[in-house]
Amino acid sequence: MSGESDLFGLARDLAELLGCPITIEDPDTVVVAYAGDHAGADRTRVDTILNRQVPMQVRRALDRVGVFDRLRTSDDVVVVELSELEMRPRAVIAVRGAGELLGSIWAVTEGAPTPQQEAALRAAAPAVAQHIRKARRESDDAHRARADRLDRLLSGGEAAVREAGEAALPGPLVAVAIRGSAPDQLERVASALTLHLNAVAPRSVCAVHDDTLFCVLAASSGRRILTDFVERVAGRSAFVAGIGDAVPAHELPRSAATATEVVTVLLRRRPGTRVADLRDVFADVLVDRVRSFLDTHADASPLLRLERHDTEHRTELVPTVDAYLSAAGSVARAAEILCVHPNTVRNRLHRIREACEVDPDDPATRLALMAHLAARRSDEGCGIPQP
Repeated sequence: MSGESDLFGLARDLAELLGCPITIEDPDTVVVAYAGDHAGADRTRVDTILNRQVPMQVRRALDRVGVFDRLRTSDDVVVVELSELEMRPRAVIAVRGAGELLGSIWAVTEGAPTPQQEAALRAAAPAVAQHIRKARRESDDAHRARADRLDRLLSGGEAAVREAGEAALPGPLVAVAIRGSAPDQLERVASALTLHLNAVAPRSVCAVHDDTLFCVLAASSGRRILTDFVERVAGRSAFVAGIGDAVPAHELPRSAATATEVVTVLLRRRPGTRVADLRDVFADVLVDRVRSFLDTHADASPLLRLERHDTEHRTELVPTVDAYLSAAGSVARAAEILCVHPNTVRNRLHRIREACEVDPDDPATRLALMAHLAARRSDEGCGIPQP
């Protein structure tokens, strides 16, 4: 029997002994096991079980009344009453092992716990601590196994094909990259995603690599599953998900690279968008790739020739070509944008062509100028030094 199954068995036994619903939680109020009659449960318990964590407003209320401080420092049974949240009374006791707070046991009581209920909670705490430590060891082993499997999948080639076959992953597949504004919470999100996938896509694989949570799952359901997870489960933190290309297993490195580019764009330039694939942010990813090219080859860009001329001769060629291109080649509209006479624009365009040998009406040159200008505007918006 696994550590998690043991904990659910203990929760069931304790619920029967106390005659009330039970939850066992880790130090971050994530539910690790629960049992008991849910028919008459209050809303807090329902939300806690559904989301596998105590709701944020309840956690804040518990913190305000000092419940977490008492759990950190005391082994007594703590009675919790938050009538303003329409919560039934709770009796809670800390679960400790070798001086470390491993979690807590919560009993939904009809009032103050009876002496028998308090005695049962105290007696259960050491057994729960033992099984939490066992579940941790099993979780660590499972985490390493998932990470190794993900490494083989994301390495591509024959290794990925064999791994996908052993895992019975249906093709085509997508790699997903998840990041957020709170990297220290990424492991918690990984645990929640693993539980979510166990229920809706059990053959999927996910693990944390550096600052990114990667996942490989079937392309047919990837977006739906990730949207549901990010909005409903990870929504408490600002986490976003980038979905890579749909590919056969041997091409998963390409899918992972695309997913990484998409999630980078979401964090930097797409506030409000939680889940996206390349189609949603194609222009932004293209600009990022242009920026990477410019980091090495900016000196050859036609825009740099105009900038050098502006610096040496105190001219306004760069803003002029920018306005001209924004105006789709209309001199009159460019003059309105710059608040100058149309002849001024014509004279500057003549200098751009003759002195700098840059023709903004040539399709390839126009594309190069527009791409460099777009990358520069993006850099300015993100506070990145310009090439």
